[in-house]
Amino acid sequence: MKYLFDWNGTIADDAGRACDATNAALRLVGGQEISPDQFDRKFMLPMDEMFVKLGVRAGDVPAAIAEWNAAMASKPAPLRAGTAGFLAELNAAGEMCAVISAAGPGYLLAELRSFDLEDRFGAVVTEAADKARVLTELRDGGEALYFGDTEYDMRCAAEAGCVPVGVLSGYCPEERLVEAGAELVVRDFDEFRATGLARRLMAA
Repeated sequence: MKYLFDWNGTIADDAGRACDATNAALRLVGGQEISPDQFDRKFMLPMDEMFVKLGVRAGDVPAAIAEWNAAMASKPAPLRAGTAGFLAELNAAGEMCAVISAAGPGYLLAELRSFDLEDRFGAVVTEAADKARVLTELRDGGEALYFGDTEYDMRCAAEAGCVPVGVLSGYCPEERLVEAGAELVVRDFDEFRATGLARRLMAA
């Protein structure tokens, strides 16, 4: 079994930071800022589609995305509960772990180092414009889980033949994760490890 992870909202517990970054991007291009409640309803991937739906002109979208990444890099985020222990357990069992994220490499790789997780992942893919394709390549015909916190993550996981596991993060409510195909929804990795699915996989 391969364990594949999104970064923002999944390993990095950073919905508040992402809301602030979205508003920084909107301010840059003259858009209307959104509240945390609106962010929970409106955040989506791919990010270019989200900014267009938030009223950003197509020509301004690249600048908005660059500002979003810069704003994310300017503020640290905490690690999601249970991450370090879960990854240590998977590594000890010889399981392959990887990160697949649409985020830019600058702050993601810096956070990976700050969390002391560099050695926990066999692959780290940033700026993944087509997550389904990357997940399919990494799955390589075997069994895999993909942990993500958006509808896009769940759809890409299902398309790639992975088991979609939703993480409640503030980026997307539970009902939308389930509607998008999540087979299981958890708040953190400690909660996942207590599920029947995790116990079956870890015992295999």
